[in-house]
Amino acid sequence: MPRQQERSFYFQEIARAFLGLRGAPFVLSSRDMVTIASWEEKRIPLRVVLEGLERAFEKHRKRRGAEGRKMSSLAFCEAEILRAYAEYMDRGVGLAGKMDSQEGKKKKIRAEVKRFLDAMPPEARIVEDVYREALAVLGRKDAREDVLERLDARAEALIDRFADSVFRTDVEKRVRAGFPGRPADELRGIFLTELVRRWREKYRVPYLSTFYY
Repeated sequence: MPRQQERSFYFQEIARAFLGLRGAPFVLSSRDMVTIASWEEKRIPLRVVLEGLERAFEKHRKRRGAEGRKMSSLAFCEAEILRAYAEYMDRGVGLAGKMDSQEGKKKKIRAEVKRFLDAMPPEARIVEDVYREALAVLGRKDAREDVLERLDARAEALIDRFADSVFRTDVEKRVRAGFPGRPADELRGIFLTELVRRWREKYRVPYLSTFYY
């Protein structure tokens, strides 16, 4: 996958998560773009950045309340992201030299996919075919990043389509309570982000893109 495309994916995923959590139309500033670039330069895995964003918004909501002032910049999230990264490094994840390479990351993803398939709960079978295909792709030396990203997107589309009604209702209630008064289109975007994230966490569904590792 060309380096420019990889960077674009990293930037887009962080922007999407930030705007979803913020819950309102917003355009990232040049300062925000520089902030993301600094995280990429430090090689902070995407999943660690997303974890830090979640923490920052959760703390902000507790301090300000649901109707408080919105986060106006990614810079307000940086402390939590760097804290999450420090914890990630302390756990020893990614410190081994082999994990610095794309091949090392793909080996880790393959192990995570195999773990998921071996212990997959019945409720998660809606993505089974996608993850079996991913396991086959990751077993090849030429496993391409763009292919893994497309498989991740397919899995998320299946989660959106087939997640059970009780789970969907619970997520929807949480979103409506956390973002009162938001227009329907904004709530839909926030809902989709939260639905996929919470479903992945509940059933321990691994991400497939190397940027999460």
